[in-house]
Amino acid sequence: MYFSGTRVRMPWKYRENKMRRLSTHILKMLGTIAFGMSLSGTAMADITAAEAAELDAEATATLEQFKANTKGADGVFAAAKGILVCPKITKAGLGFGAEGGQCVLVTGADDKLYYGTFGVKGGFIAGVQSHSMILALNTDKALAKFTSGEREWELGVDASVAVAKIGAGGDLDTSNLKRDIVSFIFGQKGLMADASFKGSRFKKHDVK
Repeated sequence: MYFSGTRVRMPWKYRENKMRRLSTHILKMLGTIAFGMSLSGTAMADITAAEAAELDAEATATLEQFKANTKGADGVFAAAKGILVCPKITKAGLGFGAEGGQCVLVTGADDKLYYGTFGVKGGFIAGVQSHSMILALNTDKALAKFTSGEREWELGVDASVAVAKIGAGGDLDTSNLKRDIVSFIFGQKGLMADASFKGSRFKKHDVK
């Protein structure tokens, strides 16, 4: 650093603090990468019968709570060909990050089917966050994406999806609820208008 032609040395303490902040940032980024890899491994691995039973209970509670708290949801789900519930999707990152979770197809097949979901997300992400997601599969074609022999595919690429929102009157905005797949992404405060499903991949689980 120079001032009026004279070189000014940065104080040693300033340099030390700057290096410490840089090291902390690097460690956080490495932690995020490691956490993302952990999410990916957990989301895409097969599950045990005990884990499937626990997921069933969580999915049922999530679906019932969402219907109780969201005007108009009952009618949407009653008309759907199938319903996929992801009780908890965990997201972590610094500026960008990864998210992952477990899901169950609660209606639409003779037996319940289980899936892992994982995706790399952009936008501003700080720390660890979580939300829930329900997919209403409104057509036979959409349902076939989950019940066919395909093992892995991506929302927005292999299937088009509309995001449900709350209208001005507090009820569900019905303008796009007839699309092949409608996603309901929500947290403790209800539907998340700025949430994105893009990049979310799904893989069918075997139950051991």
